[in-house]
Amino acid sequence: MRLKEIGEFGFIDRIRSGCLIRTARVIKGIGDDCCVFKTSAGLATLLTTDMLVENVHFMRQAISPYKLGRKSVAVNISDIAAMGGTPREAVVSIAIPETLEVEYLDALYEGMKAIAGEFDVNLLGGDTTASPAHLVVNIALVGEAAEDEILYRSGARVGDVIFLTGTVGSSAAGLDIILSKRSFDEQGPLLNAHHDPRPHVQAGRIIARLKVATALIDVSDGVAADLGHICRESGVGAIIEGSLIPATSLVRKYCDRFNLDFLHLALHVGEDYVLLGTVPEGEADRLATALRSEGCEFFPVGTIVAGAGLGLRGVDGSLRAIRPGGWDHFK
Repeated sequence: MRLKEIGEFGFIDRIRSGCLIRTARVIKGIGDDCCVFKTSAGLATLLTTDMLVENVHFMRQAISPYKLGRKSVAVNISDIAAMGGTPREAVVSIAIPETLEVEYLDALYEGMKAIAGEFDVNLLGGDTTASPAHLVVNIALVGEAAEDEILYRSGARVGDVIFLTGTVGSSAAGLDIILSKRSFDEQGPLLNAHHDPRPHVQAGRIIARLKVATALIDVSDGVAADLGHICRESGVGAIIEGSLIPATSLVRKYCDRFNLDFLHLALHVGEDYVLLGTVPEGEADRLATALRSEGCEFFPVGTIVAGAGLGLRGVDGSLRAIRPGGWDHFK
């Protein structure tokens, strides 16, 4: 079925069912000029937005509409997690090419609704418009956190331990499979890591509540790039221990099979959506224990140092400067 057969408002009626996960604070959802919802007293509001553009952020032929819907919401949820917050209300804006069938859009929204339900997020409306060629999905998400628990990029201090809340490189390997068209018998988990990331909201809340971390960010652009953001905002440098970078055995197997640079995939590609943070050395064990006791992970991967720039220490102890580079839309 083509969209012109049901029109804009027929499409809106089609998607509105199942968008409200929590009704208690919602005054008006889909169906008016604005959505209306109550906010919680004593909490700061967090607002993030991410746009996914066909052939820039995804290739339509390489990802199912259901997983694209999930990912479009997940990347926003991850931004809220990166500040220690709880995701709450979302609006969706979508630019639709004429060639896209309604059934594709149904599956796209089913993916959005599925992950929204998993994280207790309401989908409260948004905007729809036509696109001359490519599909564009933009999500804006509101979250909340206690003001004294919010974590920023700007608090890292010399001597802090740099940590990750999960493994990295799997999404990069999945992307490499898509772009290279390589055949790999065990590619499923790698492709899924790229197409269906899992935001680390629980870890973010644990880190925020404990109030010992000094900075936090999610790994969207790559470990090196995102650590570079922390260093720049905090006025410090960092040394990454290459031997400590956590990855699954499948990523390492993939790199060995095709003679790929594991550290490049792990540090410079991104879209892992784990959290990267800094914590004073004396509090690192306490934070690790708190995370692991709740089923989350903690991997120390380096140290904040005086000065500027990033260094990478090899297994042999040698130290070399690396660029704080990863994904950049305009380079």
